[in-house]
Amino acid sequence: MRVVLNMKAPMIFFLSLLLATSAAATPRQSAPPATPPSPAQPSPQKPPEADGTSDPTGELPVSLDHIREALSRPPAIRLEDNPAVFRVEVVGRKLTIEDILGPDYLKGPVPAVAGGMTHQEFLDLVTPKDVQGYAAFSNGQALTVAATSFALQWGLLKAIHKFQEAKADRDREAARKEVQDALAELEKARIKAGLPPK
Repeated sequence: MRVVLNMKAPMIFFLSLLLATSAAATPRQSAPPATPPSPAQPSPQKPPEADGTSDPTGELPVSLDHIREALSRPPAIRLEDNPAVFRVEVVGRKLTIEDILGPDYLKGPVPAVAGGMTHQEFLDLVTPKDVQGYAAFSNGQALTVAATSFALQWGLLKAIHKFQEAKADRDREAARKEVQDALAELEKARIKAGLPPK
């Protein structure tokens, strides 16, 4: 899998900010060295303000001129020439459905603790009670309907079988009669020709 991201703008901003802060943090060479206070004269220390800032004049600890100067210079790294390329390789065993759902995922409906209803529960919910299975009948009536349905099916299969047998018997009888008629005709032809009967 290959992922290529365009990281130009955030990367340039980050590098510029890094250069500016590093340029501002370097000590100035032209500034005179600070003279240590003499032991006789203690250095005046100002108490910190209530809001956490120690400088009441509002001056920043960095020079904005140094930041502007660093931002005006061309960047040291040009990201247009070399776009960032990130590659990801996944090494591992391919998961199976048993790994994800567990070894018993084919057994029975989802338990009620999972929060969702099963398909049968949904069907029971949306199907009117009068048309659910044998709901229109009492137990005795449902047994009668089931028994007559099975008897009708059995009777219909038997009738089809008998019809096929009868058709086969008629065909066999017709073939037998045709053979006997042909033999009788042959016998008549032999007698007419003066040959002895067989």
